[in-house]
Amino acid sequence: MRPALTRPARTRPAVTGPGADHGPGAPTSGPAGRRSLNTRQRLARRARWRRWAAALIAAAAAAVTLAAVAPRATQAGGREVVVAVRDLPAGAVVTRADVELAGRPVSTVPETGLSAYADVVGRTTATALSSRDIVTSERLVGAALLAGQPAGSVAMSVPVLDVGEATRPGTRVDLYATGSGDAAATDVVVLAVRRPAESASVLGGGSSPQLTVALDAAAAATVARSLSGLDGGQGLVVAVRPPTGLSR
Repeated sequence: MRPALTRPARTRPAVTGPGADHGPGAPTSGPAGRRSLNTRQRLARRARWRRWAAALIAAAAAAVTLAAVAPRATQAGGREVVVAVRDLPAGAVVTRADVELAGRPVSTVPETGLSAYADVVGRTTATALSSRDIVTSERLVGAALLAGQPAGSVAMSVPVLDVGEATRPGTRVDLYATGSGDAAATDVVVLAVRRPAESASVLGGGSSPQLTVALDAAAAATVARSLSGLDGGQGLVVAVRPPTGLSR
């Protein structure tokens, strides 16, 4: 008998490459697997960046909101006072647009510095104010005008014929009646100047410049008698004295 012939078992060639079947649970490898991993990493990084950016934007918005609602801080150890925002002549009526609140170091603020708009707006300047000057009570027409004047002095406003540039608060003047030429007051201090643009109607006439001067009781009575002899629209004549210490 011939021996039985047996055929060698056929083996399937191994399949490799991207399409190879590695069976269930086999790890993914190769370029496709790497591309999938890189994509997930990029998406994760982008998500983290978006979270950080959102947190930064929220922090910036909170800072802006706090800055908007927080009261304006003055300098360390400072004080908030009313200051002029433009040059103002003596005799000007202060408006809200003329002033603002600003912080200044306490060492630079006078004791009479004003800190509220209500104390300034609507009042008349007794002296010229420069832009950024602190508004103080003595620089406005009021009781503080007489600070430093002799006891018993009164502040009296009188109509005058003309107010030249030399007539300023602090200057000393003589006042004369226009009709008789008599001296109504001699060597008196000018406290405030009101020029025609700001002056109200006086003595039943039209607009006229006015001076506010410091007088004692006797001088005030003499000036009042001189004013009673003036016709409507008339005023006293002003003679400006030279500054103290200058030769005449």
